[in-house]
Parts: sequence; C-alpha cells; structure tokens
Amino acid sequence: VECLALAVAPTTPVVTDQCGNNITPVLESMTDNPDPLDCEGARTYIYSYTDCAGNVSYWQYTYTIDLSTAPIVSADEFSTVECLAAAVPPTTPVVTDQCGNNITPVLESMTDNPDPLDCEGTRTYVYSYTDCAGNVSYWTYTYTIDLSTAPVVSADEFSTVECLALAVAPTTPVVTDQ
Repeated sequence: VECLALAVAPTTPVVTDQCGNNITPVLESMTDNPDPLDCEGARTYIYSYTDCAGNVSYWQYTYTIDLSTAPIVSADEFSTVECLAAAVPPTTPVVTDQCGNNITPVLESMTDNPDPLDCEGTRTYVYSYTDCAGNVSYWTYTYTIDLSTAPVVSADEFSTVECLALAVAPTTPVVTDQ
C-alpha cells in the first residue's frame, strides 16, 4: 500500500479445530519497521488461534508501505506584467502527497531571460515538491515582462517671447515608465 493509513488490521482467515469448531483469532502484536513508521516500511500483524486443548497456531499478515507515486501538482502557470518589479515570487499551489500530507514547496531556481533582465523578457520560478519517500514533482511559474504602455508625459507647454534669442530649449518634464 502507499499510505500507512491503509495498513489496517486485515480480515483474518476462518480457522476451525479438528472437531470443526470455529476458533476466534487473537491479535498478539502489531509491529512497525522502522518504529516509528512515518513514511515507508512494513507493518506486521500477528494473530494466534488457540483451540480448547491449548494448541496454538499463528497467522501473520505484513503490509509493505511503499509510497511510489510522485506528488500531483497543478499545471504550470504564467502571467504578463509591465514591470520587472511585479515579477515577485508567486503564491505556490497547495500540494499533498498520495496520503494527504501537505508538502512544503522549495524554490529550486529563479531564472531571467535575457540575463541580466533589465526591461523586457521572462522571469521563471521553479519549485519542487518532495514527499517523505523522495518522490519529486515540479511546478513552474513564468512571468513575461512586456512594457507595452507608453510613458505618460504632462501636457505640451508653450510660451511667447519677443526675441528669437529667448526661444531656448525648454526644461523638459520628468517622465517615468510604467
């Protein structure tokens, strides 16, 4: 089984004594290896069957807990922003392992294209999700930085002068991009 929660007490076989009477099984032990068992390993149940004369037989059932399915992450995501400053680390999706345990994402890389990215391009974040058995899945978020809005400048200005010598280059307004 993939999850420890599925390693429940098994259905025991029906056992009869030599006279055909049903014998009730008794759980003698439940052992985990390793102990405590928190991810992968084995859980063993041992039952005894004792007849009315005190003759005892044992029956054992062992689960192997093998978390082999990688975590399932949502589809990669992307968005377009105007400014590099808006390409901040994204909100990562909540991901659980096959047993329902939350997995904490780890930032594996942040890459810019071109590098260095100073105006337009892409910034990509890659996160890994690793379960207790070492199965890994990745989630990627890519920003496209596309400065498509023209800078906003103040209204045109004018003035009237009496001499051509006074028509000098004006002081330009301070303008910032988006």
